[in-house]
Amino acid sequence: MLKNPEIDAVSIVLPDNMHRECVELAVQHNKHILLEKPIAKELEDGKAIYEITKNYDKVFTVGFLLRFDPRFNMVKQRLDNGELGDIIHLYCRRNSPITGPKRYIGASDLSMHVMIHDIDYINWYMNSNPVKVFAKSRSVLLKENGMNDVIYAIVTYENGAIACLEACWVLPENSPTIIDDKLELVGTKGVAYIDSCDQGVKFVSGEGVSYPDSRHWYYVNGEVSGDLAEEVMAFINNVVSGTKSIITPKEALDSLRVVDAIERSIKEGKEVEL
Repeated sequence: MLKNPEIDAVSIVLPDNMHRECVELAVQHNKHILLEKPIAKELEDGKAIYEITKNYDKVFTVGFLLRFDPRFNMVKQRLDNGELGDIIHLYCRRNSPITGPKRYIGASDLSMHVMIHDIDYINWYMNSNPVKVFAKSRSVLLKENGMNDVIYAIVTYENGAIACLEACWVLPENSPTIIDDKLELVGTKGVAYIDSCDQGVKFVSGEGVSYPDSRHWYYVNGEVSGDLAEEVMAFINNVVSGTKSIITPKEALDSLRVVDAIERSIKEGKEVEL
């Protein structure tokens, strides 16, 4: 397929441990690349992908869809224009039902599959390098599968700002929302809040209460809409216009570096440096 000159771009949506090989092949054949997050499963592979894509003359991007969520983008805009001042600290959570990890057994883990979404936009907000991480985890419901139920992580940045992250994917299967995510950001001039638990839409029936997805990957008139669609359209626009993605190889690698530090901190039981 990659040898076909009529194919200009590829989307790589394969298990995390296969990303390096696939990116290398796509680069060898000079294709534009949309790679599903994370950049790689192992830090060594992530560094290798970074090296071959940092000066790549085609489009290379990693699919962090919250970059295309207007709510998270609004916060970034207000940080950039100085309205919120400098970040003092922030707290975020991303909790979801246990149906998710039951599908991913052996394929991914909580820090890599869930928490990395928040790590990406936090790094984007901070405009500073993460330098230290302390993390704790607990495994009860997913213990027999060798997976964490919950992770808490504290990330310290070079500028002194602190980020506290919570991720859990063992909420009951009948939870009314597919994602309960929140952000509270405190700056020197203002505060930003995002609360996505109810998605802005509520249905009540004999089966209970539900908050269906209305932001990430819902359908409108039979077409996929929301952040996922915006992410794909941004990639297509980059390819057609000859522009670079807003998500750089270094940013994707930095997110993986934080995930790696989280896992090391959990294993070693202490704060670790990146």
